[in-house]
Amino acid sequence: MRAATAVCGLAILACGQIAVPAQSSAAAPAPCRNTVFAGVAHPDDDLLFMSPDLLNDWGRGACLDIVYLTAGDAGSTGTGYAERREQGVGRAYALMAGVPNDWRRQDRKHAGRTVRAFALRVPAGRPGVRVTFLRLPDGLHDGSGTRLQRGQSLLKLERRRIRRITAMDRSASYDARELTAMLSWFVADSHARTVRTLDFRNADYGRAPKSDHSDHEVAARFVKSAAASIPGRKPFVVGYRGYSINALSSNLALQSARRKEKVFRRYLSTTLCTRMCADYTGSLWSSYRRWMVRQYRGK
Repeated sequence: MRAATAVCGLAILACGQIAVPAQSSAAAPAPCRNTVFAGVAHPDDDLLFMSPDLLNDWGRGACLDIVYLTAGDAGSTGTGYAERREQGVGRAYALMAGVPNDWRRQDRKHAGRTVRAFALRVPAGRPGVRVTFLRLPDGLHDGSGTRLQRGQSLLKLERRRIRRITAMDRSASYDARELTAMLSWFVADSHARTVRTLDFRNADYGRAPKSDHSDHEVAARFVKSAAASIPGRKPFVVGYRGYSINALSSNLALQSARRKEKVFRRYLSTTLCTRMCADYTGSLWSSYRRWMVRQYRGK
């Protein structure tokens, strides 16, 4: 997701888009001895709540296949803010891998839908990273949805208050069964032994001021159901607590916390800098500071 030249089009796109067949298809990243799949609600949930585990997975030689269910648009107009978040996670994972921020567009097609995806260019023999963006609407903390996206949310889809949810860029539409099937195909396509997601056991639905984001828990339940529905051997599913870790004790070693913050500041370079910068060097919000020194798997 490096800044592209005029020839390459939008900044979010890297040159060399890969053609894919009309049916179920996906261009695989570099060959992997094993893969860890992560399915989260928003671009940055993985960096905030599954780090350093994901960073350590890659460091031990596992490829990462990360799917973001929502655009994290927060009701913004157009796709500009969502694209900056997508660019941010791209820059963060390139920093983690120690390679240039050079991504190849590799859209994934299944069941008549095309989903936006990118693969990081890494040297031969190094584990790959793939990121996939469904761009479903951000449901807001309480699942009420935003006016610009007609009040759509994952929570309403789960509770059958809406029948379908449509990507904010209008690229695809899903009912609950279709969304689970798409995620199940992603998990199967990754051949992952481990699936990391958010806190699927949580059921506060974003109703209290200190509760988790509704998108977190519902996205996690969709991912867990998807992992359970793939044919053959099922991957091991790990859930991670979100906003609620604010109230828990710091539990990361200093070196791990510093590495987590370094990667996260690279992500923030596209969202908090007035103009894209090398790294965000300003003061972190209080919640971010707490999350940088914590990571809790769900019980």
